[in-house]
Amino acid sequence: MVDTNPTVNPVTGRQWDLNSLIEKLLELQDALLQAQERNIMLTAQARELERIARDAEDLKSELANQGQLLADKSRENKHLHQELSRMAGILESKMQESEDLKTVIGDIQHQLKTCQSERDLLAVMLTDAENAARQTRRQTTEHPGKVSGAQDIYQGQTDTQKAGWMKYLKGKDQR
Repeated sequence: MVDTNPTVNPVTGRQWDLNSLIEKLLELQDALLQAQERNIMLTAQARELERIARDAEDLKSELANQGQLLADKSRENKHLHQELSRMAGILESKMQESEDLKTVIGDIQHQLKTCQSERDLLAVMLTDAENAARQTRRQTTEHPGKVSGAQDIYQGQTDTQKAGWMKYLKGKDQR
């Protein structure tokens, strides 16, 4: 076995000198210090990356929660849309019923006006008949000899008037 002399540089084969060893030691300390600083910096970056990764996971879970919430809201909106469509259909049918009722009410109002005009006409005819009857009675009391002729006239007028206003008492289809 070959003993190596610690005072001899194995690479160059020369003897170590103290100044070069101190210089070499200082270089190694600077390199060690730079390596430690770099290690600290890399450790800090690694922690920052771990924090970013955790934040990314939190964001991912938050996005998943938001997606679930959005899906729930979408289902709720679909349900509301169906309800609104159903309500719109009901409202449409109710509006149609309302239009039908307006038509019926218009017809009834027309019938009412017709009945009122017929009633007014009958009232006029009745008043005319009563006036004619009074006039006939006056004539019979003033001229008792002309009773038969007056009665004939009265009878002819009342028959004509009855035929005239009696037709209004019959149903509309019988006119």
